[in-house]
Amino acid sequence: MHPYAHAVAAAFAATVAVQLLAMLGVLLLRGRAGTLRRWLPQMVAVAAGVLLGTALLHLMPEALEQMGNRPRVWPLLTGTFVAMFAVERIAAALTGTSAEPTAGDAEAVLHHHHVPHSSRPLNLVFGGFLHSFVDGAGVAAAFLVGPQVGIVTAFAITLHEIPHRLGDFALLLHMKLPPRRAMQLTAFEGASAFLGVLAVAAFGAASHNAMQFLLPVSAASFLYIASVNLLPELQNEFRIAKVLEQLCCLAGGVGLVALIARLPAA
Repeated sequence: MHPYAHAVAAAFAATVAVQLLAMLGVLLLRGRAGTLRRWLPQMVAVAAGVLLGTALLHLMPEALEQMGNRPRVWPLLTGTFVAMFAVERIAAALTGTSAEPTAGDAEAVLHHHHVPHSSRPLNLVFGGFLHSFVDGAGVAAAFLVGPQVGIVTAFAITLHEIPHRLGDFALLLHMKLPPRRAMQLTAFEGASAFLGVLAVAAFGAASHNAMQFLLPVSAASFLYIASVNLLPELQNEFRIAKVLEQLCCLAGGVGLVALIARLPAA
């Protein structure tokens, strides 16, 4: 198999695994709010560490190696970061979503994982759909860089996709949707990840040189997810033992990236 086709196939397989694990998490933990509260901060911290490590230890060094330390690298990084924030904020404004926590049935699940929501389920699903598209594109771009980067990226996506999907499922239940319908909508959110893989595959197939531009773009997306969506969730903890635990998980995520980077390429 051609290396490019092999990388795309690996990205699809990894995306399937991520989505299956996310839905499995919903099935297993939807009635265990205590367990979810206990482990969500650790999962978020590890995911943040993996994303930061992937962006700064893999993607940006690879970008500088392929493109050189030229001015176009840093505008791509900065522009992508700002663009992701702009898209997220504009989408929230157009759909009327807010970041205020809900009460009731969803409160326990979302105690450590606040997600944008509104009283309209379709708005929530739209946000999740966009989120999963970015995740799929990130996984595909990572596998096109190399198998090690793809593995750690898929791992990080899994760690933050599970709580994201659980939060959305809890909110849909809080919006009085039947459990079966809520499950269907959360599964639909994840389907856009495959569109993200296809978009990156098509973009890369159009021009081999275009792939190098995905490196700073992907790095910016991982930095955005880690710094804007994940790390702020850890700032609600003020018990020193728990803070140290989160810091260890964060460092462990970065260390995992460095460890996998030493594995021989497949």
